[in-house]
Amino acid sequence: MKTTNNPKRRKILRAMFATLSFSSALFVFQACYGTPKDAGLDIVFSGVVKSSKTSQPIEGIKVSVGNHSQYTYSDASGRFNLYTETDSEYLLKFEDIDSTKNGSYAPKDTLLKQVTKSVNIEIALDLK
Repeated sequence: MKTTNNPKRRKILRAMFATLSFSSALFVFQACYGTPKDAGLDIVFSGVVKSSKTSQPIEGIKVSVGNHSQYTYSDASGRFNLYTETDSEYLLKFEDIDSTKNGSYAPKDTLLKQVTKSVNIEIALDLK
């Protein structure tokens, strides 16, 4: 069987392969990391959770938004970042889920209104 080197055919096959490769990469990215955030439609809440008594950061505090399913946990430096949908007001909830890690902190809710695209907040939690 004789094969011919057709440059036009090779160019078409390369274009198809490149398109399929890029599409596959996007599919894998979305499967692993979820859909990307809508930069213009999402609000980002970031900040630090500290102890009101010692002013030290608290790790492992669950930060959530009232009527939305998004939540995150504060890291070792007490920092958190949370993206959520645009709304007229936001009820941020701070809960100590694992009391064996930090002690036992009382939950705290904060209502925010007239929020712009990003909010940076420092919250102090009291011991129970």
